[in-house]
Amino acid sequence: MCTLVACSPGNGPGGGTAGTAGGRATPTTASPAATPSATPSPTGLPPDRYRAELKAALKPVRSSFASLAKARTADRLDRRLERAENALDGAVGRLDGIDPPPEAASEHLAYVRRLDDLHRRLVSLRPSVADHSLCSSSALLSRIGKGAFDGVRTAARELNARGDYDAPAIDVKVPKRRNRRLANGTLIRNGGRGGRGYLRIRNGLKRDAVVTLTQGKAKVLSVYVRRRSSYQINNIRDGRYRVYFTTGVDWDRSARTFTRNRTFERFEKTLRFRTVYSGYTIRWRNWSLTLHPVPGGNARTRTIRPRDYPR
Repeated sequence: MCTLVACSPGNGPGGGTAGTAGGRATPTTASPAATPSATPSPTGLPPDRYRAELKAALKPVRSSFASLAKARTADRLDRRLERAENALDGAVGRLDGIDPPPEAASEHLAYVRRLDDLHRRLVSLRPSVADHSLCSSSALLSRIGKGAFDGVRTAARELNARGDYDAPAIDVKVPKRRNRRLANGTLIRNGGRGGRGYLRIRNGLKRDAVVTLTQGKAKVLSVYVRRRSSYQINNIRDGRYRVYFTTGVDWDRSARTFTRNRTFERFEKTLRFRTVYSGYTIRWRNWSLTLHPVPGGNARTRTIRPRDYPR
């Protein structure tokens, strides 16, 4: 707001000049509108460098899964599962931190997500390997599921369709879930025969079992006894035997072990088979074992590590 003030008389016509208390107003000129800058060109790795990144990230993954698929013991399975987890985690971290070619950005993201999904699946199954619910590579791969690997394969195919990137899939054979069993009384190892004594075995457990007799460090005899079943081994040779048994689901003939829900135990007492000849009399000792707890039972068992079970 401008303020008018009185003017003193002057010499010129009109009697004086007018002024403002606030000073002189300066006229302003509007600035021209800013010109929009050009949209920056999309950036990203050139195809050859991107291809090299994919190869470097997935090489340890493919190698670790090839090794995992060949694991035959619980210890090896646990170690190789950890290797596969670490390799996948490293691949996801590496690929998540690069800038792919612009035309493959969405396919790259989908590929990384599929790898991360597989990694999370492996992590979720580690407790099942630790507690022997999953005891072989076939059982583990079956639980992971064919869909997890198919997801990576599909994402790789879609990424490669955007350019010659050679995004690799993870090629492993995923077996179907199986429940293989032997006939009750099948002798897996048939040694220590030629005596008079017998061993009667009753398996009242909910899972099949394999009972093994050893002398020293030598495995002498092994027999398969189905759940809720009994079997008698005749003509056992005289001697002192240590008794082990393992229970589980899905017997793998080639690996000679159960692939799921496996336990290992050992009887604390040894069994001594002895034949005594006295005149016209022959006496020998027989034994009876129950794998399940029974009232009045006098044979204690103890859980052992898988590596301590005779093979």
